[in-house]
Amino acid sequence: MSTGVVTEAEAPVQTDEFRMGRIGRHTLIYGLGVIAQRALSILMLPVYTRFMTPADYGALQLIFLTLEIASIAAGSRIGWGIYRFYHKAKDPLDKKAVLSTALMILTVSFGIVGSLIFIFAPTVALVVFGWQGDLPVLLVRLGCASLAFEGLVHVPFSYIMLSHRSKLFVQLSIGKLIFQAILNVIFLIPMGMGAAGVLLSTLIANSVFGVFLASFLVYHVGRRFSKSAFSDLFRFGLPLVHMQIATFVLTFGDRYILNRAADTSAVGIYSLAYTFGFILVVIGYSPFARVWDPMRFEIAKRPDRDAIYGRVFVYMNLLLVTIGVGIALFTKDLLRVMADPSFHAAAALVPILLVAYLLHAWTRFHNLGIFIVEKTQLYSIANWVAAAVSVVGYVLLIPKYHGWGAAIATVIAFVVRQVLTYHWSQKLWYVKYNWGPVNRLMFVAIVVCVAAQFTPETTLPMSVLIRGGLLVVYFGGVWSLNILTNADRAFVKRALRSPRRAMATLRG
Repeated sequence: MSTGVVTEAEAPVQTDEFRMGRIGRHTLIYGLGVIAQRALSILMLPVYTRFMTPADYGALQLIFLTLEIASIAAGSRIGWGIYRFYHKAKDPLDKKAVLSTALMILTVSFGIVGSLIFIFAPTVALVVFGWQGDLPVLLVRLGCASLAFEGLVHVPFSYIMLSHRSKLFVQLSIGKLIFQAILNVIFLIPMGMGAAGVLLSTLIANSVFGVFLASFLVYHVGRRFSKSAFSDLFRFGLPLVHMQIATFVLTFGDRYILNRAADTSAVGIYSLAYTFGFILVVIGYSPFARVWDPMRFEIAKRPDRDAIYGRVFVYMNLLLVTIGVGIALFTKDLLRVMADPSFHAAAALVPILLVAYLLHAWTRFHNLGIFIVEKTQLYSIANWVAAAVSVVGYVLLIPKYHGWGAAIATVIAFVVRQVLTYHWSQKLWYVKYNWGPVNRLMFVAIVVCVAAQFTPETTLPMSVLIRGGLLVVYFGGVWSLNILTNADRAFVKRALRSPRRAMATLRG
């Protein structure tokens, strides 16, 4: 179902057998890295809460949010084109030129934005904090200085992912986090620097690792500026920069309206539910995407690409839906152990938000055609339409239904974005996705999660036992409804008998 738009990616050139195990192995490594990073962050919580005041912690959140907006202005999403144009280039020197040019672009753009914020720090502090004191200005300047070095990090990490060196990626990421944590301890405990200490440690870590990673990249790819790569990256990435504003509205806009329609307690409960929903992205989709985003453009050149895309789509859903079912089943019991009863209402909202972020993963997976044909403005339009739908939904539903209204409006907006992205991608560059197993998987997940909602209130041990039984039912449905191929089942059996041998199979 092509529209006549022809790219070199449509010309099959690779005939070697594709090893699906590569995706699983690298996803597992990235996933373990994410878990290690989260564990380290949790270990640092006592330090933050004992040696920083709530005002310090709130100031940090405002600075980090400001830096996120500034990174959008700096063009961080321009780097999304690296994977496309690296695999599009036919000559090894041209591939290196894409990386080298991207490093130059982001180094300059982040440096310019960081410098501008540094110069206008008093004005930025007034906007962010509402007043201009020495401390707010210092915090803004420390934050923008660390931002200036972020441009040195993005492209080297993209190169490492393109090289399928997941272990090195995880080692560097965790190494940077440990280095920063050590600095945080030093600046917070003996020196008592508060929020300024955390931002100073971020600045030092970004500068040290940024210079190291940029030098690492230059050593491997050289220094070569390509006008064509410069033009391609900007043409591809600029609509994605605009898109991030719409994504910001989709992600955070509901909190502001919820606060006005209800109160801060409603915002707190909804934000807690959102945190559990976002776990699906953090431990599920993000590790997978680090493998898949560079690899999918490589696969586009293969004659068997549809079979690979279709099967990987099934595997992605097996990963995400299984994690989602686990979260949906046990969040309520977890809140009974961890949280005050006033927060328990968040558990009912979690399944809805999990649906939203499953749709988010589908959209990221299905934007392939738009990216292959390099019509990224369509992806931006899909996000802006979804943002407009979300705002209408927030205004209509939140005043009456509060958190439920926010969650439902979010799902509706994500559905709109998925439908538009899928339609345009398929029209531009058709892929035959394998929807049958995914539909059966969704059916099993919905039945199990709905059944969990109707289980009666009982003691915590009994609740865990019942929900554990429902999880077994879910796995039974996955096993029996032809969601897995015969080869998949054989691999699962081998893994149960000998996990070490199964891992050896993934390693190839």
